[in-house]
Amino acid sequence: MAQVEPKDLILQLQTHKSEDYRIIEQEKMISNFSEASIKEKFANLLTNPETSTYPLEQKGIYFAKLGALYAFLDRELDPIESTHIGLFGQIEKDIQIVFKELSENLSDEKIWIFECFDYGIKHVYYLDWTLYLSKSCY
Repeated sequence: MAQVEPKDLILQLQTHKSEDYRIIEQEKMISNFSEASIKEKFANLLTNPETSTYPLEQKGIYFAKLGALYAFLDRELDPIESTHIGLFGQIEKDIQIVFKELSENLSDEKIWIFECFDYGIKHVYYLDWTLYLSKSCY
């Protein structure tokens, strides 16, 4: 994967495939950290945009950012570090793009939330690879 893009999320939502391993991995990650402490510590990063009037879009943005925060903690990275903080704005824009394209076809809120959460995770893992792991391999 060259990078995480909105079209990746669109494809996942159109195919309605939530593979078991992704469900298991999300559950494992969620069990490692307290959502309440994440919300308390990073409330400013989780605020929903004023630009959206659609509750489902707002939920998507929220859960994508929450997924990213879980992934940052899982990778032991600081989400508010200068090389990381911009990721949250990008995630928000991406979810807005996807929602705009698919809003009329989003019939299952649970799948939407699951895939948005996973999308946030993927962004952090890609960032981790680009900034840190790829350099240690060479």
